[in-house]
Amino acid sequence: MKRTAVDKKTRRGIGLHTRLLVSYAVFAVVVLVLLWVSQTFLLDGLYSMVKHNELEKCADVLCENASKEPEYLAELTEELSGKYSTCVSIYNVKNNRGTRVVSEHVNSFCFLHNMTTEDMLGKLYYDARKNDGVYTERISLASMLSRGEAESDGGLGEIVVYVRLVSTDRGEHMVLLNAEMVPLDSTVSTLRLQLVYISIILFVVGIILAAVMSSVVAKPIRNMSREAAKLAMGNYNVNFDGGNCKETAQLSETLNHAAYELSKLDKMQKDLIANISHDLRTPLTMIAGYTEAMRDLPGEATPENMQIVIDETNRLTSLVNDMLEVSRYQGGAQMLNVTRFNFTEVIRRTIDRYAKLRENEGYSITFENTGDDVYVEADEKRILQVVYNLMNNAINYTGEDKSVRVRQRVVSTDDGDEVMLEVRDTGNGIPEEALPLVWERYYKVHDFHKRANMGTGLGLSIVKNILILHGARFGVTSTVGKGSCFWFRLRVSKP
Repeated sequence: MKRTAVDKKTRRGIGLHTRLLVSYAVFAVVVLVLLWVSQTFLLDGLYSMVKHNELEKCADVLCENASKEPEYLAELTEELSGKYSTCVSIYNVKNNRGTRVVSEHVNSFCFLHNMTTEDMLGKLYYDARKNDGVYTERISLASMLSRGEAESDGGLGEIVVYVRLVSTDRGEHMVLLNAEMVPLDSTVSTLRLQLVYISIILFVVGIILAAVMSSVVAKPIRNMSREAAKLAMGNYNVNFDGGNCKETAQLSETLNHAAYELSKLDKMQKDLIANISHDLRTPLTMIAGYTEAMRDLPGEATPENMQIVIDETNRLTSLVNDMLEVSRYQGGAQMLNVTRFNFTEVIRRTIDRYAKLRENEGYSITFENTGDDVYVEADEKRILQVVYNLMNNAINYTGEDKSVRVRQRVVSTDDGDEVMLEVRDTGNGIPEEALPLVWERYYKVHDFHKRANMGTGLGLSIVKNILILHGARFGVTSTVGKGSCFWFRLRVSKP
C-alpha cells in the first residue's frame, strides 16, 4: 500500500519537461519586467543620478585645483567643460563680494552666464553656506524665457545648478556648475517601441530554447527511468543512455556499471544457493539412507554404518560452522586473541596432521624453511586455521602427482621484516581474470577450479577475513595448466 501511494504521488508530480518550460517562461517574464521598469519608469531617475555624479566629479577636481594660477585653472576648466558638457564659473569670495576668476560656457541655456544681478549670486552663495558648502538646484528652462516663448517652446527641459564652496590659501572660492537636463519623453517613447519588439522576440526565443533544452535534458532521464524500472523488476539486460549532457552521461555509466555488478551478484547468489543445497543434500541423503537401512534391515546397525552417519553429521556441522564463521567475520563480530608464538612450529604441526593422508593416499607434502624458526604476534588459533584451509585447498586441487609444497621465508621491507608463507599446488591453475574472485564464498571457475567433495567451499573466504582482521597482506598467483600459489605475510616479532 505504501508503494502504491508513492507511485500515485510520482504520477501526479510535475515532469522535468514542464518544469523547464515554466522556468524559462518565468525567467523571460522577469527579464522583460526588469527591462520595462529600468528603461521607462526609472530612466529619468537614472539619468538625473548620472548627471549629478558627473557634476560632483567635476567639482571635486576644480576644488582641488582652485588655488592654482588662473592660467592653469582656465585650461583645466576648458577641459572639464568639454568632458562633462558643463558650464563652469569660479568666483573668489571676499567681504561677501564675488570676483570671477575663470569661466567656460558650452551650453545654449546657461543660467550662470545669464545671471545679471549680484543678488542671485549672493543667494546661491548663502544657500551653499546653509547646506555645508554644497547646494543643488533644478531650474526649468521655460522660467528663463519670456512667458510667450515659454508657451511656444514647451518641453525645453531643465538645467541643474551645482554650487560648491572651498577654502584655499588664496581665500574662499565658489565653484558654480551648470548642466542641461535633456527631455527624455521622445527617448522613452522610442525605447518603449523597441521593448515591444524585443519582448516578443525574447519570449518566442525563450519558449523555443526551453523546449529544446527540456528535450535534451529530460529525454535521457525519461529513458533511464524506464530502464531503471526494468532493473528494479530483476531484468539486468538493460542499457542506460545518458545522451550528450556530461552529468547524465556520467549517471548512465554509473547505472550501467551497477546493473552489471548486480547481474554478477545475482549469478553468484544463485550459485551460492545451489552449492549450499548440494552440500546439505548429499550428507542428509546418506544419513537418511543409512539410518533407514539400519531401522528396516536386520544386521545393518554395524559400527561401520554408524561411523558413516557420524562422519556425515560432522560434515554437516563443519559446513554450518564455516557458514556462521564467515557471517561473523563479515559482520565484524570476531575478535582476535593476539599472543606471541612460534609461527614455524604452527606450520610443522599442521603438516604433521596430514601424515596419514600421505601414507594412505600417496600425497607428497614438502616444507621448505630458508632460516630459523620465526615468531609472530597474532591470534595463534586463527593463523592455524588459515594454514589448515590453505593446505586443504592445495590438496583438493593439486595435480595427478599429488604434490603440495609449503615454503616459509623472511622478507625485508621498509617497515621491518615479514615472514611469507607460500602454499603451492600443481593443479589446473586459475585464469587471470578469475584470480580476484577466488576469495569469495562458493566461487568456482568452471572447468578449472572444481571443489572436491571433502571441502565446504568456504575455506578461502575464511582465510581472507582472518588475514584482513590481522592487517596482513595476501594474494594468489596462478598459471593455467601449471598450478597455483597462495601466500600471505605477517610481521616478524623480534625477541
